[in-house]
Amino acid sequence: MKRLQLLLLVLMISVSAKSQVGIGTTSPDSSAVLDISSTSGGILLPRMNTSQRDAIPSPATGLLIYLIDGTKQCLQVYNGTGWENIYCPTTNTVPMASNVTFSGTLSVGGTLTAEYVYTDNELDLEDVSIYQWYSADDASGTNEIAISGATSLTYTIGASDNGKYLSFGVVPVAATGALTGVEVRSSYLGAIGTTSNVARINEFHYDNVSTDVNEFVEIRITEGLANQPADLSQYTVSLYNGSTQTAYLTQTLDNLTQACDASNCYYVWDAISIQNGAPDGIALSGPSGLIEFISYEGTFTASNGIASGATSTDVGLAESNATSANGSIERTAAGGWGSNPNANTKGLVNSL
Repeated sequence: MKRLQLLLLVLMISVSAKSQVGIGTTSPDSSAVLDISSTSGGILLPRMNTSQRDAIPSPATGLLIYLIDGTKQCLQVYNGTGWENIYCPTTNTVPMASNVTFSGTLSVGGTLTAEYVYTDNELDLEDVSIYQWYSADDASGTNEIAISGATSLTYTIGASDNGKYLSFGVVPVAATGALTGVEVRSSYLGAIGTTSNVARINEFHYDNVSTDVNEFVEIRITEGLANQPADLSQYTVSLYNGSTQTAYLTQTLDNLTQACDASNCYYVWDAISIQNGAPDGIALSGPSGLIEFISYEGTFTASNGIASGATSTDVGLAESNATSANGSIERTAAGGWGSNPNANTKGLVNSL
């Protein structure tokens, strides 16, 4: 019995002298009263609801608990006058994207536009979501690749996409709360085909009864609005004086009035003064150079401008001071030229 008492006394003197306790370690840090070391577990604080917490008699300043009350969870400390949250793990859910689709003509040179529905259970507003277009060999996504630089809601189909299938993906991003959601993809659509924009001089009016009015030139480019050339400034219209063989007015298509139907777009150069011939002409050029050079009331060879060195093709028709102010000379369905004496069709499909 005396030996046991002596052993207990030695242990008490040893702990008191050291003033530190180590759990999982034989050398607790000198700055810590309690030093716990583990690679397989953590410290589990007392867990309680609000009623249980408030039933603690005379809580000490610095007392820690983990509050679990309904959906609320918080690490709390008693600050001497009340309980204060140290950290509350978020229960905010990430934003979501749905109904991810895109539209446009699936042809080289066409522009595709994506759309989707953004939702967030906590009504967090959308920030700048992340977009990406993808290309694959078939509708199943075989050999899928992310298209470099294709990171906006719109995508202009390039020559390298010919024969491919395309998809659009969005990662929804919220401005607050749980910020980043999971990418959602559209179905693959395709295969991408090719289109060829054909531009031509389509209709014009230059002379009429009394004072010349309603004078215009119209250019037609095949394909609907989504498949029009990306840079219309590369297309130029020039009016030529046959007497001097020089251009006297020039304009690019991006500055003209555009109207489109499902098959074509029409570019109208309106409210201009066009010379009355014998002869005069109109030239159209595109990215690859001169497309067409026509004339009325004779032919001539241009000496400057976009038609320099080219000889005009006479349309074989003329207007005069007896022509209606609403008349025009227009391309026929067969590609020739016809006279529309009373009702021009500028901005619309030709009537002949």
